[in-house]
Amino acid sequence: MTGPQLRRPRPPLNQHIDFFGYWTHRGTAPDLSRALPRGAATVVIDIGGRDRVDFYSADGANRMPVDPAFLAGPGTLSYVTRIDPGESVLTIHFRPGGALPFLGIPLADVENACVNLTDLWGHDAAVLREQLVGTPTWPQRIAIVEDFLLARLRPISHILMPVLSAAERQPSLRVSEAAELTGFSPKRLIATFRNEIGLAPKAYLRVRRLQAALRLLDAGSGDGADVAATLGYFDQPHFVREFRGFTSITPTQYAQRRSVLPSHVGLAG
Repeated sequence: MTGPQLRRPRPPLNQHIDFFGYWTHRGTAPDLSRALPRGAATVVIDIGGRDRVDFYSADGANRMPVDPAFLAGPGTLSYVTRIDPGESVLTIHFRPGGALPFLGIPLADVENACVNLTDLWGHDAAVLREQLVGTPTWPQRIAIVEDFLLARLRPISHILMPVLSAAERQPSLRVSEAAELTGFSPKRLIATFRNEIGLAPKAYLRVRRLQAALRLLDAGSGDGADVAATLGYFDQPHFVREFRGFTSITPTQYAQRRSVLPSHVGLAG
């Protein structure tokens, strides 16, 4: 396996999880990449039996104090990961709000935070990792994770779904328009967004507009000026400032460094 592989989850998990990512790094040098904000949570699990994961804050210098299995909550910050030769990692990339039915806590509690899975799921999380480390193939490992998640899936009423859908169709959606879609007061809209999504509505809409920009750049759909106009930025400089604020690079640099793993960019060693 030469790079990260993606696999879509089976129903009904596919309503809450975008994809599983998995990788055994076969290279000869460490692989460094920056994970860009998605407005959604991600679980990272080391499968190689290591006692830690090399996970850093946005500056790439400060190590995050995480166990080998942890959740990176929804937020506006990027993170830097280092995968050493021979290391195996499995990730769960939730959809926006998708982690809520599995955690049983408001997603605001994990905003821009890294939380060990044992703090969320107790001893069951440690048993899960032991099973994954002792299982020889990726399809078997993903089946174990799917069964684990299905056992924890709790039904919820996602009252923000009209807003989430509208934001994907119209990346320039404003907070006032989001309030109109729900009929909520500004105070209730903020509280509901923080509970169900983990971000305030303005921050969430900014992050999802960034994701729309990444998709356009991935598809080669015009230059920075075209992307800025399509997504409703005030002008190209505004778009570049927003982009750099989230990613630490320019749109041109992103096109040169993007990874096969969505919302990731490669970094120099």
